[in-house]
Amino acid sequence: MLRKLIFAVLFLLLGMSVETALAASGAHQHGGGGQEPSFNHCLKPENSPSLLCANVPTPHIAPDGSLWLIWTEHGHVYVGHRKNPASGSFEKISRITKQARQLDINGESRPKIAVGPQGDVYLTFTAKGEKKYTGVVYFAQSQDGGNSFSVPRKISDEERPSSQRFATLGVNKQGRIHIAWLDKRDLFTAKKAKNNYSGSAMYYAFSDDRGNSFSANKKGMDHSCECCRTAMDYDLDDNPVIIWRHIFGKNFRDHAMLKIKADGTPEKMERISEDDWAIDGCPHHGPDLSISASGMRHVVWFTDADKRSGLFYAHQQKQGGMFSAPMGFGNPDNQAAHPQVLSVDEILYIVWKEFDGEKSSVLLIQSNDEGQSWSAPIPVATTKGASDHPFLIKDDKGLYLSWATAFEGWQLFTLAQR
Repeated sequence: MLRKLIFAVLFLLLGMSVETALAASGAHQHGGGGQEPSFNHCLKPENSPSLLCANVPTPHIAPDGSLWLIWTEHGHVYVGHRKNPASGSFEKISRITKQARQLDINGESRPKIAVGPQGDVYLTFTAKGEKKYTGVVYFAQSQDGGNSFSVPRKISDEERPSSQRFATLGVNKQGRIHIAWLDKRDLFTAKKAKNNYSGSAMYYAFSDDRGNSFSANKKGMDHSCECCRTAMDYDLDDNPVIIWRHIFGKNFRDHAMLKIKADGTPEKMERISEDDWAIDGCPHHGPDLSISASGMRHVVWFTDADKRSGLFYAHQQKQGGMFSAPMGFGNPDNQAAHPQVLSVDEILYIVWKEFDGEKSSVLLIQSNDEGQSWSAPIPVATTKGASDHPFLIKDDKGLYLSWATAFEGWQLFTLAQR
């Protein structure tokens, strides 16, 4: 059981500062483990790589418990690895791209990394496309444990890829790789035919041969919102469930969920909530999903509808069942944003970011009963500068917060130990 976080909450109730509470609970902060001379270091491409300069760093803990981190810097994609997530320097940093590219590096459309059951390392990143607001998703793999990587190649099976962005990546226990993304090919086809088409579409592909080849691109659903992150987790039968912001009706931009069956075909799309947010634009604020050991699906999202506004959580007891009533969390006056949810054993955690006018903070709540009740929020990290989205990751030893800030660079906080 993750006891240390409970101790931190108790210390906060006794009036200790966040820093003191986390220190007393055994929480630790771990950066890249190298010397970071100054911000001037980041202005010179020849000094790369440096985690102080990392754009959109995204972590992943492999089945063997080691930490992998992917980020971009000066038009290149880098991957770092260390055996112990909680401490130490990165033993190896690999540059994936041979030449600098115009990369898509916003917080919603970030590079992703995953490790398969055989120790293969897989990654995706997005380069900007020829047209504005377009991109091309690339995939690369390592079949020698990260010692070397393949030349990145396009995931799209179009003759001339038109727009693939906001990709998510996963590998199941059998080693099947899944990639899902938002794609505008059908929008462009409709425009050429002078037909109406709302948004983009959610597409996906999969590989059963360690990433050497992929299935044909498959359309999961038409009319996704164009520019919010997608998310994926695996159901109890080892098949992926994908969520994204979708356009319902004329222009309600709420959230949808779709499971991919073992034969590679999609099941029926499910609507997560009926916020009825009517907006003719791109919120750049996607949802997140975590499926617990019991099979319950936990989701978090942002909306700014008349019906409800802010951050919300809900769960689905079983596939095809109704979602629970949305539960709001976070302080809308502090611009509460970009939530993430993670199930660990029988405990559920949610983190998000707020700005109080002077500093940005990552806040955390936890539930010990599958989302029926929740603790009071506690701040677990702060910065006075700009910052990236927060991420929760886990291993057999603990719970970690990954967060990159303009002043501190990339950091990994040990929030709790098992």
